[in-house]
Amino acid sequence: MGIDLIPAEQAGTLYGLLQERARRQPDAVAYREVDRSSGDWIGLSWQEVLARVDRIAGAFQVAGLTHGDRVAIFLHNCIDWVCYDMAAHKLGLPVVPLYTNDAVANTAYVLADARPRIVLVDTAARWKGISAALEDASFIEAAWVHDSAAAGDEAALPASARPFGAVLGEAEGVAAVPASAPEDPAALIYTSGTTGQPKGAILTHRALLANAEGVGKVFPPRTEDVFLSVLPLAHAFERTMGYLLPLMGGSCVAYAQSLRRLREDMATIRPTALMGVPRLYESVYTSARRAAAESPMRLRLFDMTARIGWKRFAGRNGIGDGPTLGERAAWPLLDRLVAQKVKSAFGGNLRVAVSGGANFPPEISRALIGLGVPMVEGYGLTEAGPVVTASLVKDYVPGTVGFALPGIEVKRTAQGELRLRSPGMMTGYWQNPEATAGMIDAEGWMQTGDMVDIAEGRIAITGRLKHILVLSNGENVNPRPLETALAADPLFEQTCVAGDGRPYLVLLTVLNREVWRDLAGAAGVPPEDPNDPKAQKLIMPRIKAALKGFPAHQQIRACHATLEEWTVERRLVTPTLKLRRERIVAAFGGEIASLYANG
Repeated sequence: MGIDLIPAEQAGTLYGLLQERARRQPDAVAYREVDRSSGDWIGLSWQEVLARVDRIAGAFQVAGLTHGDRVAIFLHNCIDWVCYDMAAHKLGLPVVPLYTNDAVANTAYVLADARPRIVLVDTAARWKGISAALEDASFIEAAWVHDSAAAGDEAALPASARPFGAVLGEAEGVAAVPASAPEDPAALIYTSGTTGQPKGAILTHRALLANAEGVGKVFPPRTEDVFLSVLPLAHAFERTMGYLLPLMGGSCVAYAQSLRRLREDMATIRPTALMGVPRLYESVYTSARRAAAESPMRLRLFDMTARIGWKRFAGRNGIGDGPTLGERAAWPLLDRLVAQKVKSAFGGNLRVAVSGGANFPPEISRALIGLGVPMVEGYGLTEAGPVVTASLVKDYVPGTVGFALPGIEVKRTAQGELRLRSPGMMTGYWQNPEATAGMIDAEGWMQTGDMVDIAEGRIAITGRLKHILVLSNGENVNPRPLETALAADPLFEQTCVAGDGRPYLVLLTVLNREVWRDLAGAAGVPPEDPNDPKAQKLIMPRIKAALKGFPAHQQIRACHATLEEWTVERRLVTPTLKLRRERIVAAFGGEIASLYANG
C-alpha cells in the first residue's frame, strides 16, 4: 500500500504500463462497475483486465487489423472501454474516442475524417443512426455492438454489425503479439470544435505517459485510492486524470452509473479522488444551498460555515486572513451541523476533487473549500496531452489553475497569450499539416489561444484571444470574467455575453428553472416568460449586482433570457459543455437585434 508509481520510461507504451501494473498487483481490484443485470457492483483485478485486453487484441488480429489502422470507441464509461482501448494500444492501432452525448452530425464528421476500420458501439440502434448520417460508411468494416446478446443475434443487427460477445468468442486461443512502440500514435483525440470543425490531435504513447507522469509528480496517486470516474473517457482530461494516472499508481477506478445517480454512487464507493468539470461542482453546491434555503436559519448557518471554513483554509495557507476568535469558537458546531454533511454527500472520504475543462468561478470554489471539499483546479488542452497545470490542495488559490507541470515550459506573449512546450504535446493534427503549422511554431512552442496572468509561476486564465469583443467605440472586452461573475449567482445557469461591433454589451442567458420559479413567484410575476418587462425588472438588478465593480463599458445593458438549456444536441455547447459562442450568437441573432433596437 502507498505510492507505487510506474515510470513512463519503464512502461514504454500504454499496454506496457498495464502489463507492469498486472505484474506488480495481479490480484488487486483495478476497476469496478455496476452489473446491469443484477444491479450489483462488480470488480476486476489487474490480471483479469489484462486477460480481457489480450482477448480483444486477439479479436482485432482475427479481423485482420494491422499496425496503424484506426479503431473507434463509442461507449459509455465502463471496464470494456478501457479493455478495448488497451487492446488497440497493444497492436499499435490508434484509437478514436467518441462522445456518446455528441450530436450525430459531429460523430459522423469525426468518423469520416479518421476513417477507422472497426467501431465499438453501445447499441444497435445507435449504430443505425450513425451509419445513416455517414455519406460513405464503406471504410468501416465492422461495428462491434457491446450491449447485444452474445451469439446468435446477427440476424437482428444491421449490416456490418456484430455482437461483441460473438466477436470475442471467435478470438479464444488467439495470442496477439505486442506491436506498438513509444513513438507510435496511441490516440486521435478530436478537439471540441468551439470554432470550426473538430481536428484530430495525434498523441503518442510517449506523450500520454509523459503527461500522466508529470501529474503524478504533483499528485501521486496511492494504491489504496479509489477514483470515481464521471467525465466521459473520450475527454482528454479524463483519459489522463481518471484512467492513465490511477493505472500508473495502481489505484482502483469505479465507473459512475450516471450523473442522476452520482450522489448514490459517491455514498457507495466513497471515493478518495474525483475529477469533474465546473458545472458538476456548481450543481452540487447549488443543490446543497437550495436545500438549506428552505429555512432562513439553515441558510444562514450554511453560508456562515462556507465563509468561516474558507477563512480557516486561507489563514492556514497564507492567502488571506484567518478566522476571528469568535469564528474559531463557532467552528466545531458549524463543522458538525453543516460541513460534515456536505463532505458526506461526496462520500466522506475525498482527499482531492479536481476541476478542469473550463473556468471555475472562484466564489464557488471558495465556498466548497469552506464546506470541507478539498478542491483544486487545473488547466489543459487536448493538443497538450492534455494537462498543463496543477496544484495541490494546500497551495490552491481559487481563480488560478496552479503551476506548470514538471517538464513543461510556459511563457506569456506580449498579447497575453499562453505558449507552452511539453513532452506530452501532440505530434500534429491528423492529416492537417496547415493547422499543425498554425498551432506549433518552428521552435516547438504551442499556441493555446488562452490569455493568462502569471505571477511567481502561478497561472490564472483570463479569457480566450478569439473571444475578445471589440465595441463600436473601440473598447476591448474579455467576456469570460463577466460570465464567471454572473455564474456565481445561482439564477444564471448558462451565460454568453455578446456585443462585438455594437455600442454596448448584452447578455444571453439560460435561467435555472427552480431559482427563477421561486424568484418570480415571490414577486407575483408569471414565470413562463422571463423576457416580459416585469420579469426583466427582477433579472437586470441581479446582473448589475453580479457585475458591480466592473468598469462602465463592461456593464450589461440588456438581456435575453430563456429557460431552455443550451445543449449538445442543439449544437450550442460542445460535449465537454464549452460554449459554441458563434452558434449561440447566430441562433439568437433576432433576439440580439431586438435588444439593440429597443435600447
